[in-house]
Amino acid sequence: MRVSHLQQHQSFVRDVDQRLYNMTRIQQELGAGQRIFQPSEDVASAGHAMDSRSQIESIAQYRRNIENGQGYVEAADAKLTSLVELLNEIDALALQADNDHVTPEDRTFAAQELNQKLESLLEYANAQVGDRYLFAGHGTTAAPFAVTRDANGLITSVAAVNESISGRVYRTIDENENVAINVTGDRLFQPQGEAGTASDIFYVVAQLRDTIANDNTPPTGEEATLSTHVLRDNLDAVRQRIVEQQTYLGALGQRLENKLNDLSQAEINWTEQLEQAQGADMTDLVSRLAVEEGVYNALLAIQSRVLSRSLIDYLG
Repeated sequence: MRVSHLQQHQSFVRDVDQRLYNMTRIQQELGAGQRIFQPSEDVASAGHAMDSRSQIESIAQYRRNIENGQGYVEAADAKLTSLVELLNEIDALALQADNDHVTPEDRTFAAQELNQKLESLLEYANAQVGDRYLFAGHGTTAAPFAVTRDANGLITSVAAVNESISGRVYRTIDENENVAINVTGDRLFQPQGEAGTASDIFYVVAQLRDTIANDNTPPTGEEATLSTHVLRDNLDAVRQRIVEQQTYLGALGQRLENKLNDLSQAEINWTEQLEQAQGADMTDLVSRLAVEEGVYNALLAIQSRVLSRSLIDYLG
C-alpha cells in the first residue's frame, strides 16, 4: 500500500500533537499535584474528592468556631478570677470593720473603700471584649446591668436590663454538636427574680457598705439579715457560686481544646483521603514525562531526516 507524503505529514503531526498534549497534561498534574481536573475524568474518585473537600471545609469552620469560643472562655475566666479577688478584698474589709476595737472613723473609711469596690463590681458585671458584653447572655450588644444612685451618687441598687442576661451563646464545634461558650450574668451576679435579696451580689455589697458606714449597725429590726457577719455569709455564698462558674469554664476550655485536637487529626485523615482520591503519583509522572519527551524528540529527529531527503538520494 502506497503512503503519500501528505499521509506521512498528517501522521507525524498527529503523533507530535499527541506527545505535546501528553507532556502538557503531565506538567499540569505535576504543577497541581493532582490527577483529576474534571469530574468526568474519574467519576468515582471525583466524588470521593468532593466529599473530602467538603469535610475539610467543615472542619475549618468548626475550628474557627472553637477558637472564637476559646476567646470568650479565656476572657470570662480572667474576669472571674479578678472578680473573686475583688470579693476577697471586700470580705477582708468587712471582717476588719466587724471588730469591736475599730473606731467609727475607721469604719467610715472602710465604707468608702467598699463603695469603690462596689463600683468596680459593676464594671466587672458590664465587662466587654471588643464590642461584646461578656455577661449579657445572648444580648451581647447592650450592657446587662443598669444602676440606680441616690442624691450623693452612691449606688443604691443594680438591676438586669432585660431577661437576655440568662441566654446562652452557642458555637457549633462539630456535626450535630453545639456548646454554650458563655456564663450568664444572672448565674454570676443576680439570679432572675432575686434582685434585692441575699443572692444579689450588688445588694449584699451595698448593704455591707451601708451597715459598716452606720458604725457596723444594721437598721433597726434588720439585725438578723443585715448584720455584717450575716452579709459576709451571703457574700461567701455568692463567691462560691462564681467559683462554680469558673470550674465550668475550666472544663469547657479543656473540652474545646480536646475537640480542636480531634479536628486536627480528622483534618489530616480527610486530607490524606483527598490526596488518594485525586492526588498524583509524582514519581510515576516524572517517569512518564521523560518517556514522552524521549518519544517527542525521536519523532522530531525522524521527521527531520525524512524531510532532508531529495530525489538524488534515490538515484544510483
